[in-house]
Formats: sequence, structure tokens, C-alpha cells
Amino acid sequence: PEAKIGYAAHDFTQLLGADRVYMTRALKIDGVPTVPSRWLMRLQALLAGLGATDALKPDEPWLAWARARDRFTPAPKLKAPAPTPPVAMRPRTLAVTQIEKWIANPYAIYAAHILKLERLPDLGSAPNQGLRGTIIHEALGRFTKRNPIDKGLPPDIAAALLQEADAVLATYAAHPRVAAFWRPRFRRFAEWFAETEPGRRDGITAIVAEKEGRTIIAAPAGPFTLRARADRMDVTASGVVISDYKTGTPSSASKVEAGLSPQLPLEALICQANGFEGVTDTTVTVLRYIRATGGEPPGKETDLAIKDIQAAIARARDGLAELIATYDDPATPYRALRRASLKTAYLYDDFAHLARVAEWSGGDADPEA
Repeated sequence: PEAKIGYAAHDFTQLLGADRVYMTRALKIDGVPTVPSRWLMRLQALLAGLGATDALKPDEPWLAWARARDRFTPAPKLKAPAPTPPVAMRPRTLAVTQIEKWIANPYAIYAAHILKLERLPDLGSAPNQGLRGTIIHEALGRFTKRNPIDKGLPPDIAAALLQEADAVLATYAAHPRVAAFWRPRFRRFAEWFAETEPGRRDGITAIVAEKEGRTIIAAPAGPFTLRARADRMDVTASGVVISDYKTGTPSSASKVEAGLSPQLPLEALICQANGFEGVTDTTVTVLRYIRATGGEPPGKETDLAIKDIQAAIARARDGLAELIATYDDPATPYRALRRASLKTAYLYDDFAHLARVAEWSGGDADPEA
């Protein structure tokens, strides 16, 4: 240590012999006060003894300049866009899959259905999860239509389902991601589906797949049409089981009952309003998710634990009617929102750049939501 102090003293005295010397020190480092250098303290003591303490005062206002550099006028915080188009331009029909987006991010509905904007696919983009979900829906829909209840299941259920998937995947088979990951994962799901499908069909009198339906809801600005394309409806002696295929994480029963994920209750509403042609039994008894991942586990069937399905359907109907009436008011804006409770709804926001979300959100939940 003594040798290091000697070297430091040598360097200090040599540097101090320059024609012009600037001595600086940090008063704090990472918020912690610092101790002045021993050389600075000795120099200050020497100058004090000589009555020359002013010798260390700077000849220029360096600190004032440094503080002036960091002084700025805060820019006003931008607000989220809140367009209020005329009621005549506002949509009079939406699909059940778009209602959750309408609740979570009205600006996305404004951009897509009023401005008529549509995001173009990225050039050279790889197959994504959205495409994977579409392919799985299509394969399961084809399988169900080819194998109705009166015909029965094929001898090799997994092979038949995989054949349907291969027909859909043929367009994308050359892509390495599809060949290396998607098909093997779908094969694992097909094996799980083959084990569980006979149990799902027990007691079913008919299966309706990929069926489009609609119902009319009265509203202040005129009738509003709610549309749906149900993935699967199983008709039993006690009622209808409505199933939704998922490749991602399905919504919880609490979110469904709270009206934050109203897709299945709204499909049930259309069913009970005789909105699906060919479905004569309109009593919905079960709302179900069938998750297709091909991972571990490869598939999962979840019946939503809702105590009173009819009450949940009624709440979804009343909530949608209130939502429509709110936006039938010309003063109601289609605001861009970022609510912490609905954060998953913003993962695939095609219009976040148009809403300038990064400029006003700060990554937090919207304070006015």
C-alpha cells in the first residue's frame, strides 16, 4: 500500500505541474457521499495556511454550465387518441371474437372497422402462431364434418386427423419450422385426440362443426348483428355443449363470468336465439375449451366451472347491449387503452403504432381507464 501511495503522489505532483490543471471530484457515487482525495485535502490545508483558499476557485462557472445542460422544459404528456366518428360510420355488426377487443382496446375496432385498415403481412415472415391456430381449426373442422355421429369414428382416429392436417399443411410443408416442429406436435395432439374423442362422443346425438350463426340485438342507433363461427357444438339429450379450440392459454372461468372474455357465452346466446341453422336444441349446458398444443400435455379438455350458465349468458347479453348503447352515443370515443387487467389482449395489436402507444403509455396501465 505504501508503494501505491507513493506512485499516486508522484503522478499527482507530475500532473499538477502542467500549464493548466482542472481538478474535479464526484460528491456522490451511486447516491453515496464520497471522501475527497488525500492530495486535495492536503492542498486545501496548505492553501488555508497560506491564506490563499481562493486559489482553488474555478475561473469559469463549470458547475453552473453542467446544471444548465441538464435543465430542460418538460414536454407535455401526450394523451391517448380518442376519435369520435359519427354514429353512422360506427360498425353495426361484429363477430363474437371481436367483442373482447372492443372492450380492451376500442381504438383497434375504430382502425379496422371505421378506417377500414388492414395490416399487410411482413415480407418473408415465418409462419406464426396465428397461422398455426388457423391450420389446427381447419383440420379439426374437416375431421368432424367427415366423421359425423351417424357415420362413426374411423378405425385409426389419429391417422385420419393427421391426414386432414397434412392436407392443410401442404402449402407450408417446405418451411423448416412446419416440417420440424408443427407436424410432430400436431401428431402428438392427434394421438391425444384419438384417446379422448370417443368419450366426448358418448351420449351425443349430433355434432355441428365450423357453423356460422347470428342474432340481432336492439340498440339506440338501430339493430346490431352479432356474428359467430362456432368451432364445435355437441348436441346431447340434456342440451348443447359449445367447444372452442385453443392453441394458446384459454380464459379462466372467472374472466368469462366477469364478462372480460365473453366469446363462449355470446356463442351460447346466439345458439339460444336459434341463430345457428340446423341446431334445433337451443339449451346450452356446457362451455368447453379444447386446447391443442402438442407439447406436454399434448391436449387438454376444460369444462368451464360456471355455477349458472344461463346467468352467465344473460350477463354477457346485458353487457354487450350496454356496450353497444355506449358507443351509439356520438360523444363516446374509441380510445386506445392499456389496462393491466387485460394485458394479454394487447399482445397482437396491429394498430399500436397508429395509436402512438409508446408515446403516452409509458408501459403502465392507462390512468383514465
